[in-house]
Amino acid sequence: MVSQTHTSAAVAAPPAQDADERFRWVEVFRGLAILEVVFHHASGRFLGMLDRDGLAWLMLAVLNRTLHYAVPAFLMMTALVLMSALLRQFRLRRYTTNRALRALLPYLLWSGVYLAYRYFAFGASPDWSRWADYLFWGKAHFHLYFLAVAMQLYVLLPLLLPVARLRPPFWAVLIAIVALTLAVYWGNRLVYRVPYTGSYVLWYTPVVLLGVWLATQTARLDTVLRRGWLLALGCAGVGLWLYLPLALDAIRGQAVNTFQYQVGNWLFTAGISFLLLAAAYWLSTREWRVVSGVGVLGRYSLQIYLLHPLILAELARWGLAGALPVRFGLPLFFLLGLLAPFGLAWLIARAPRVSLAIFGRA
Repeated sequence: MVSQTHTSAAVAAPPAQDADERFRWVEVFRGLAILEVVFHHASGRFLGMLDRDGLAWLMLAVLNRTLHYAVPAFLMMTALVLMSALLRQFRLRRYTTNRALRALLPYLLWSGVYLAYRYFAFGASPDWSRWADYLFWGKAHFHLYFLAVAMQLYVLLPLLLPVARLRPPFWAVLIAIVALTLAVYWGNRLVYRVPYTGSYVLWYTPVVLLGVWLATQTARLDTVLRRGWLLALGCAGVGLWLYLPLALDAIRGQAVNTFQYQVGNWLFTAGISFLLLAAAYWLSTREWRVVSGVGVLGRYSLQIYLLHPLILAELARWGLAGALPVRFGLPLFFLLGLLAPFGLAWLIARAPRVSLAIFGRA
Protein backbone atom coordinates (compact mmCIF):
# COMPACT_ATOMS: atom_id res chain seq x y z
CA MET A 1 0.00 0.00 0.00
CA VAL A 2 1.36 3.44 -0.97
CA SER A 3 2.02 5.64 2.03
CA GLN A 4 0.33 9.02 2.43
CA THR A 5 3.67 10.78 1.93
CA HIS A 6 4.29 9.03 -1.37
CA THR A 7 0.73 9.68 -2.51
CA SER A 8 0.95 13.39 -1.73
CA ALA A 9 4.24 13.70 -3.57
CA ALA A 10 2.82 11.92 -6.60
CA VAL A 11 -0.17 14.22 -6.77
CA ALA A 12 1.93 17.33 -6.24
CA ALA A 13 4.26 16.57 -9.15
CA PRO A 14 3.40 15.35 -12.65
CA PRO A 15 3.97 11.64 -13.19
CA ALA A 16 7.27 10.76 -14.80
CA GLN A 17 7.10 10.82 -18.56
CA ASP A 18 7.63 7.47 -20.23
CA ALA A 19 11.16 7.47 -21.57
CA ASP A 20 10.26 6.80 -25.19
CA GLU A 21 7.92 9.79 -25.29
CA ARG A 22 10.99 11.97 -25.70
CA PHE A 23 11.23 10.77 -29.30
CA ARG A 24 9.74 13.23 -31.77
CA TRP A 25 8.15 10.47 -33.84
CA VAL A 26 5.91 9.51 -30.93
CA GLU A 27 4.34 12.96 -30.84
CA VAL A 28 4.12 13.16 -34.64
CA PHE A 29 2.37 9.77 -34.67
CA ARG A 30 -0.13 10.91 -32.06
CA GLY A 31 -0.66 14.16 -33.93
CA LEU A 32 -1.50 12.33 -37.15
CA ALA A 33 -3.81 9.98 -35.25
CA ILE A 34 -5.71 12.78 -33.50
CA LEU A 35 -6.25 14.55 -36.83
CA GLU A 36 -7.89 11.34 -38.03
CA VAL A 37 -10.04 11.07 -34.90
CA VAL A 38 -11.47 14.58 -35.16
CA PHE A 39 -12.13 14.32 -38.89
CA HIS A 40 -13.75 10.90 -38.48
CA HIS A 41 -16.16 12.17 -35.83
CA ALA A 42 -16.85 15.46 -37.63
CA SER A 43 -17.61 13.69 -40.93
CA GLY A 44 -19.87 11.21 -39.16
CA ARG A 45 -22.14 14.07 -38.10
CA PHE A 46 -22.77 15.03 -41.73
CA LEU A 47 -23.40 11.58 -43.23
CA GLY A 48 -27.04 11.65 -42.16
CA MET A 49 -27.58 14.94 -44.00
CA LEU A 50 -26.75 13.49 -47.42
CA ASP A 51 -28.81 11.31 -49.75
CA ARG A 52 -27.61 7.72 -49.31
CA ASP A 53 -28.10 7.09 -53.02
CA GLY A 54 -25.92 10.04 -54.01
CA LEU A 55 -22.27 10.20 -54.93
CA ALA A 56 -21.50 12.75 -52.18
CA TRP A 57 -22.76 10.36 -49.49
CA LEU A 58 -20.73 7.48 -50.93
CA MET A 59 -17.53 9.53 -51.06
CA LEU A 60 -17.94 10.82 -47.51
CA ALA A 61 -18.91 7.36 -46.21
CA VAL A 62 -15.84 5.77 -47.83
CA LEU A 63 -13.62 8.47 -46.30
CA ASN A 64 -15.29 8.12 -42.90
CA ARG A 65 -14.94 4.34 -42.77
CA THR A 66 -11.39 4.39 -44.14
CA LEU A 67 -10.38 6.94 -41.52
CA HIS A 68 -11.47 4.66 -38.70
CA TYR A 69 -8.25 3.28 -37.30
CA ALA A 70 -7.16 5.71 -34.59
CA VAL A 71 -8.01 3.61 -31.53
CA PRO A 72 -6.00 0.57 -32.77
CA ALA A 73 -3.18 2.94 -33.77
CA PHE A 74 -3.14 4.64 -30.36
CA LEU A 75 -3.15 1.22 -28.67
CA MET A 76 -0.20 0.04 -30.79
CA MET A 77 1.76 3.16 -29.86
CA THR A 78 0.82 2.81 -26.19
CA ALA A 79 2.03 -0.80 -26.18
CA LEU A 80 5.25 0.25 -27.92
CA VAL A 81 6.02 3.14 -25.56
CA LEU A 82 5.11 1.41 -22.30
CA MET A 83 6.71 -1.93 -23.13
CA SER A 84 9.91 -0.12 -24.13
CA ALA A 85 9.94 1.49 -20.69
CA LEU A 86 9.10 -1.79 -18.94
CA LEU A 87 11.93 -3.58 -20.73
CA ARG A 88 14.37 -1.09 -19.26
CA GLN A 89 12.91 -1.02 -15.77
CA PHE A 90 9.74 -2.27 -14.13
CA ARG A 91 8.73 -0.98 -10.73
CA LEU A 92 5.20 -2.08 -9.91
CA ARG A 93 4.41 0.77 -7.50
CA ARG A 94 5.65 3.47 -9.84
CA TYR A 95 3.94 1.86 -12.84
CA THR A 96 0.62 1.53 -11.01
CA THR A 97 0.73 5.08 -9.63
CA ASN A 98 1.55 6.59 -13.01
CA ARG A 99 -1.18 4.66 -14.78
CA ALA A 100 -3.74 5.64 -12.13
CA LEU A 101 -2.85 9.34 -12.37
CA ARG A 102 -2.59 9.41 -16.15
CA ALA A 103 -5.61 7.30 -17.06
CA LEU A 104 -7.87 6.07 -14.26
CA LEU A 105 -8.59 9.42 -12.60
CA PRO A 106 -9.17 11.29 -15.91
CA TYR A 107 -11.39 8.43 -17.08
CA LEU A 108 -13.58 8.63 -13.99
CA LEU A 109 -13.68 12.42 -14.12
CA TRP A 110 -14.62 12.65 -17.79
CA SER A 111 -17.18 9.87 -17.48
CA GLY A 112 -18.90 12.06 -14.90
CA VAL A 113 -18.49 15.17 -17.06
CA TYR A 114 -20.15 13.56 -20.07
CA LEU A 115 -22.96 12.01 -18.05
CA ALA A 116 -23.66 15.45 -16.60
CA TYR A 117 -23.41 17.10 -20.03
CA ARG A 118 -25.89 14.68 -21.57
CA TYR A 119 -28.31 15.41 -18.74
CA PHE A 120 -28.07 19.22 -18.75
CA ALA A 121 -27.76 19.64 -22.53
CA PHE A 122 -30.17 16.97 -23.75
CA GLY A 123 -32.16 15.91 -20.68
CA ALA A 124 -30.75 12.37 -20.86
CA SER A 125 -30.69 11.13 -17.28
CA PRO A 126 -28.05 8.49 -16.50
CA ASP A 127 -29.43 4.97 -16.41
CA TRP A 128 -27.83 3.77 -13.20
CA SER A 129 -28.80 0.19 -13.97
CA ARG A 130 -26.00 0.45 -16.56
CA TRP A 131 -23.38 1.54 -14.04
CA ALA A 132 -21.14 -1.40 -15.01
CA ASP A 133 -21.28 -0.31 -18.66
CA TYR A 134 -20.36 3.23 -17.66
CA LEU A 135 -17.56 2.14 -15.36
CA PHE A 136 -15.97 -0.88 -17.04
CA TRP A 137 -16.80 -0.48 -20.71
CA GLY A 138 -16.51 3.28 -21.26
CA LYS A 139 -20.16 3.80 -22.15
CA ALA A 140 -20.68 7.12 -20.34
CA HIS A 141 -20.04 8.62 -23.79
CA PHE A 142 -19.27 7.06 -27.15
CA HIS A 143 -15.54 7.91 -27.25
CA LEU A 144 -14.58 7.01 -23.67
CA TYR A 145 -14.27 3.32 -24.50
CA PHE A 146 -10.71 4.04 -25.61
CA LEU A 147 -9.67 4.86 -22.05
CA ALA A 148 -11.41 1.72 -20.79
CA VAL A 149 -9.42 -0.36 -23.30
CA ALA A 150 -6.21 1.50 -22.46
CA MET A 151 -6.56 0.65 -18.77
CA GLN A 152 -7.06 -3.00 -19.63
CA LEU A 153 -3.89 -2.74 -21.71
CA TYR A 154 -2.01 -1.31 -18.71
CA VAL A 155 -2.90 -4.47 -16.78
CA LEU A 156 -2.00 -6.75 -19.68
CA LEU A 157 1.44 -5.33 -20.54
CA PRO A 158 3.29 -6.43 -17.36
CA LEU A 159 1.94 -9.94 -17.99
CA LEU A 160 3.51 -9.85 -21.47
CA LEU A 161 6.83 -8.54 -20.16
CA PRO A 162 8.47 -12.00 -19.66
CA VAL A 163 7.69 -12.87 -23.30
CA ALA A 164 8.94 -9.49 -24.54
CA ARG A 165 12.22 -10.04 -22.68
CA LEU A 166 12.79 -13.11 -24.86
CA ARG A 167 12.69 -10.76 -27.89
CA PRO A 168 10.94 -13.30 -30.15
CA PRO A 169 11.40 -13.09 -33.93
CA PHE A 170 8.65 -11.53 -36.01
CA TRP A 171 7.55 -14.85 -37.53
CA ALA A 172 6.81 -16.20 -34.04
CA VAL A 173 4.89 -13.05 -33.13
CA LEU A 174 2.92 -13.29 -36.39
CA ILE A 175 1.90 -16.88 -35.60
CA ALA A 176 0.87 -15.80 -32.11
CA ILE A 177 -1.16 -12.89 -33.53
CA VAL A 178 -3.08 -15.12 -35.93
CA ALA A 179 -3.68 -17.90 -33.37
CA LEU A 180 -4.70 -15.62 -30.49
CA THR A 181 -6.88 -13.37 -32.65
CA LEU A 182 -8.81 -16.33 -34.05
CA ALA A 183 -9.12 -17.79 -30.55
CA VAL A 184 -10.53 -14.50 -29.26
CA TYR A 185 -13.01 -14.25 -32.14
CA TRP A 186 -14.31 -17.81 -31.94
CA GLY A 187 -14.23 -17.83 -28.15
CA ASN A 188 -16.42 -14.76 -28.17
CA ARG A 189 -18.68 -16.32 -30.81
CA LEU A 190 -19.06 -19.80 -29.33
CA VAL A 191 -18.17 -19.68 -25.64
CA TYR A 192 -18.84 -16.30 -24.05
CA ARG A 193 -20.02 -13.14 -25.75
CA VAL A 194 -18.33 -9.98 -24.49
CA PRO A 195 -20.98 -7.25 -24.16
CA TYR A 196 -18.92 -4.70 -26.10
CA THR A 197 -16.10 -6.15 -28.17
CA GLY A 198 -14.82 -2.68 -29.05
CA SER A 199 -14.21 -2.05 -25.34
CA TYR A 200 -12.30 -5.31 -24.88
CA VAL A 201 -8.51 -5.16 -25.09
CA LEU A 202 -8.08 -8.68 -26.51
CA TRP A 203 -10.19 -7.61 -29.50
CA TYR A 204 -7.15 -5.53 -30.45
CA THR A 205 -4.68 -8.41 -30.17
CA PRO A 206 -3.00 -7.74 -33.56
CA VAL A 207 -2.02 -4.14 -32.81
CA VAL A 208 -1.19 -4.85 -29.16
CA LEU A 209 1.22 -7.69 -29.98
CA LEU A 210 2.62 -5.69 -32.89
CA GLY A 211 3.32 -2.80 -30.52
CA VAL A 212 4.94 -5.13 -27.99
CA TRP A 213 7.18 -6.63 -30.70
CA LEU A 214 8.14 -3.18 -31.98
CA ALA A 215 9.14 -2.27 -28.42
CA THR A 216 11.76 -5.03 -28.59
CA GLN A 217 13.10 -3.55 -31.84
CA THR A 218 13.57 0.11 -30.93
CA ALA A 219 17.36 -0.12 -31.37
CA ARG A 220 16.84 -0.92 -35.05
CA LEU A 221 13.44 0.67 -35.63
CA ASP A 222 14.57 2.45 -38.80
CA THR A 223 15.51 -0.90 -40.37
CA VAL A 224 12.28 -2.56 -39.25
CA LEU A 225 10.17 0.22 -40.73
CA ARG A 226 12.05 0.21 -44.03
CA ARG A 227 11.75 -3.56 -44.36
CA GLY A 228 8.18 -3.84 -43.16
CA TRP A 229 6.29 -1.04 -44.87
CA LEU A 230 5.54 -3.02 -48.04
CA LEU A 231 4.10 -5.94 -46.08
CA ALA A 232 2.08 -3.49 -44.00
CA LEU A 233 0.78 -1.82 -47.17
CA GLY A 234 -0.31 -5.20 -48.49
CA CYS A 235 -2.10 -6.04 -45.24
CA ALA A 236 -3.83 -2.66 -45.21
CA GLY A 237 -4.88 -3.02 -48.85
CA VAL A 238 -6.27 -6.54 -48.48
CA GLY A 239 -7.92 -5.60 -45.21
CA LEU A 240 -9.60 -2.56 -46.74
CA TRP A 241 -10.80 -4.67 -49.66
CA LEU A 242 -12.43 -7.13 -47.25
CA TYR A 243 -13.69 -4.59 -44.73
CA LEU A 244 -14.82 -1.46 -46.56
CA PRO A 245 -17.79 -2.85 -48.59
CA LEU A 246 -19.19 -4.48 -45.45
CA ALA A 247 -18.62 -1.29 -43.43
CA LEU A 248 -20.68 0.64 -45.98
CA ASP A 249 -23.41 -2.01 -45.83
CA ALA A 250 -23.42 -1.73 -42.03
CA ILE A 251 -23.96 2.04 -42.27
CA ARG A 252 -26.92 1.35 -44.57
CA GLY A 253 -28.34 -0.98 -41.92
CA GLN A 254 -27.72 -4.19 -43.82
CA ALA A 255 -26.55 -7.47 -42.29
CA VAL A 256 -22.89 -8.31 -42.87
CA ASN A 257 -20.57 -11.29 -42.52
CA THR A 258 -18.96 -10.49 -39.17
CA PHE A 259 -16.00 -12.83 -39.67
CA GLN A 260 -15.02 -11.22 -42.97
CA TYR A 261 -15.62 -7.78 -41.48
CA GLN A 262 -13.38 -8.46 -38.48
CA VAL A 263 -10.60 -10.15 -40.42
CA GLY A 264 -10.58 -7.24 -42.85
CA ASN A 265 -10.66 -4.72 -40.04
CA TRP A 266 -7.81 -6.41 -38.16
CA LEU A 267 -5.64 -6.58 -41.28
CA PHE A 268 -6.41 -2.99 -42.23
CA THR A 269 -5.89 -1.43 -38.79
CA ALA A 270 -2.67 -3.36 -38.09
CA GLY A 271 -1.25 -2.47 -41.50
CA ILE A 272 -2.27 1.16 -41.39
CA SER A 273 -0.98 1.57 -37.82
CA PHE A 274 2.45 0.33 -38.92
CA LEU A 275 2.37 2.63 -41.95
CA LEU A 276 1.38 5.55 -39.74
CA LEU A 277 4.39 4.80 -37.54
CA ALA A 278 6.65 4.66 -40.59
CA ALA A 279 5.25 7.98 -41.84
CA ALA A 280 5.67 9.59 -38.41
CA TYR A 281 9.24 8.29 -38.13
CA TRP A 282 10.13 9.66 -41.57
CA LEU A 283 8.38 13.00 -40.99
CA SER A 284 10.09 13.44 -37.63
CA THR A 285 13.44 13.65 -39.43
CA ARG A 286 12.21 16.63 -41.49
CA GLU A 287 12.54 20.15 -40.14
CA TRP A 288 9.22 21.31 -41.55
CA ARG A 289 6.94 23.67 -39.69
CA VAL A 290 3.89 21.57 -40.45
CA VAL A 291 5.58 18.54 -38.87
CA SER A 292 6.35 20.59 -35.75
CA GLY A 293 2.69 21.62 -35.67
CA VAL A 294 1.54 18.01 -35.93
CA GLY A 295 3.94 17.13 -33.11
CA VAL A 296 2.44 19.84 -30.90
CA LEU A 297 -1.02 18.44 -31.57
CA GLY A 298 0.32 15.03 -30.61
CA ARG A 299 1.58 16.42 -27.31
CA TYR A 300 -2.02 17.38 -26.49
CA SER A 301 -3.69 14.42 -28.22
CA LEU A 302 -5.37 13.01 -25.12
CA GLN A 303 -6.78 16.41 -24.18
CA ILE A 304 -8.12 16.90 -27.70
CA TYR A 305 -9.55 13.39 -27.67
CA LEU A 306 -11.40 14.02 -24.44
CA LEU A 307 -12.71 17.49 -25.35
CA HIS A 308 -13.55 17.38 -29.04
CA PRO A 309 -16.90 15.47 -28.79
CA LEU A 310 -18.14 18.18 -26.43
CA ILE A 311 -17.27 20.89 -28.97
CA LEU A 312 -18.83 18.99 -31.88
CA ALA A 313 -21.99 18.27 -29.90
CA GLU A 314 -22.36 21.94 -28.94
CA LEU A 315 -21.87 23.08 -32.54
CA ALA A 316 -24.60 20.66 -33.62
CA ARG A 317 -26.86 21.75 -30.73
CA TRP A 318 -26.56 25.34 -31.90
CA GLY A 319 -27.91 24.22 -35.27
CA LEU A 320 -24.75 24.83 -37.29
CA ALA A 321 -24.72 21.35 -38.83
CA GLY A 322 -28.09 21.84 -40.47
CA ALA A 323 -27.60 25.52 -41.29
CA LEU A 324 -24.50 25.04 -43.43
CA PRO A 325 -23.91 22.98 -46.59
CA VAL A 326 -21.68 19.98 -45.99
CA ARG A 327 -18.82 21.49 -48.02
CA PHE A 328 -18.68 24.39 -45.54
CA GLY A 329 -19.96 22.75 -42.39
CA LEU A 330 -17.56 19.80 -42.37
CA PRO A 331 -14.35 21.89 -42.57
CA LEU A 332 -15.75 24.25 -39.93
CA PHE A 333 -16.63 21.40 -37.56
CA PHE A 334 -13.24 19.79 -38.15
CA LEU A 335 -11.25 22.96 -37.49
CA LEU A 336 -13.25 24.00 -34.42
CA GLY A 337 -13.32 20.42 -33.13
CA LEU A 338 -9.53 20.37 -33.36
CA LEU A 339 -8.43 23.89 -32.49
CA ALA A 340 -10.87 24.71 -29.69
CA PRO A 341 -9.85 21.68 -27.58
CA PHE A 342 -6.20 22.33 -28.39
CA GLY A 343 -6.51 25.94 -27.27
CA LEU A 344 -8.27 24.96 -24.05
CA ALA A 345 -5.69 22.26 -23.35
CA TRP A 346 -2.81 24.69 -24.00
CA LEU A 347 -4.30 27.25 -21.62
CA ILE A 348 -4.97 24.68 -18.89
CA ALA A 349 -1.40 23.36 -19.28
CA ARG A 350 -0.19 26.77 -18.03
CA ALA A 351 -1.41 25.49 -14.62
CA PRO A 352 0.32 22.08 -14.44
CA ARG A 353 -1.46 20.85 -11.30
CA VAL A 354 -4.85 21.67 -12.79
CA SER A 355 -3.93 19.98 -16.07
CA LEU A 356 -2.68 16.92 -14.16
CA ALA A 357 -5.92 16.70 -12.21
CA ILE A 358 -8.12 17.10 -15.30
CA PHE A 359 -6.20 15.29 -18.02
CA GLY A 360 -3.63 13.19 -16.16
CA ARG A 361 -0.75 15.11 -17.68
CA ALA A 362 0.72 18.58 -17.28
